[in-house]
Amino acid sequence: MKQDIPEIKLGSVLLTLLEPKAGSEKAFNRWYERDHFFAGCMIGANFFSGRRWVATRALKELRFPTDTPITDDLMKGSFLASYWILDQRYEEALQWSIAQVHQLHAQQRMDPPRDNISSGFYRYEFGTSRDENCVPAELALEHPFKGLGMTFVDFPADDHSSNDIAGSAAKALSKVLHAAMLETRCCLSLCLSPLPLPDEVPAYVPRVAHDILTRRRVLLHFFDAHPAESWRAFTDSLASQLQDHCRADIVYSAPFIPTIPGTDTYLDQL
Repeated sequence: MKQDIPEIKLGSVLLTLLEPKAGSEKAFNRWYERDHFFAGCMIGANFFSGRRWVATRALKELRFPTDTPITDDLMKGSFLASYWILDQRYEEALQWSIAQVHQLHAQQRMDPPRDNISSGFYRYEFGTSRDENCVPAELALEHPFKGLGMTFVDFPADDHSSNDIAGSAAKALSKVLHAAMLETRCCLSLCLSPLPLPDEVPAYVPRVAHDILTRRRVLLHFFDAHPAESWRAFTDSLASQLQDHCRADIVYSAPFIPTIPGTDTYLDQL
């Protein structure tokens, strides 16, 4: 009996933040966009959308805070890859991707050298729009947004369980995001909850302690203009309101712009 075709609904997300070793930027960019982007994810069942992003030196200078658990150097993490996974298909996609990356290693298709700054799977919780008729979450990687922001938010350990954050705190977080978007060029923010990585995931992928995972959220902000135009205004408002209404801290926040497939654009600005 054939399975029903699943509804095209966002269920989970894979995010990978990478830094090519010095001197291998061009080789890395071409390898990732021409092979790994597809072979590592997009040809797999249940992955239905993907996009790559890049941070120039000017955009890296907008990152904060300087003391962050995500990286020891805010200038690392030049390339971000984002992938959408169908709802209710996370386990299938996870197992496929683990087997696939091991096979790619066996085929010697995991070069050139790079540092893995942060990689993980996330459950999609909700989206908040600035405008009434905004792009739906499922199409966010297909729409020609001009920029993307990625923000890691940690809730306090003393009074927030994972269920609290997914429930009552989510309502406050949604209101905070909407308020921060007003009068800025950010028009869509998605809230993601981190998922634990299985032992089978290669050891070079950074692990995060379970107690941190349960109280962390990752926010993706989509901009309809270059993110530098309103990054400071947006993130200042977001940080202030997170403290006032959620008692949560931004532990990493970084803007990106989309890569231009088939070109080496921006490599001279890293």
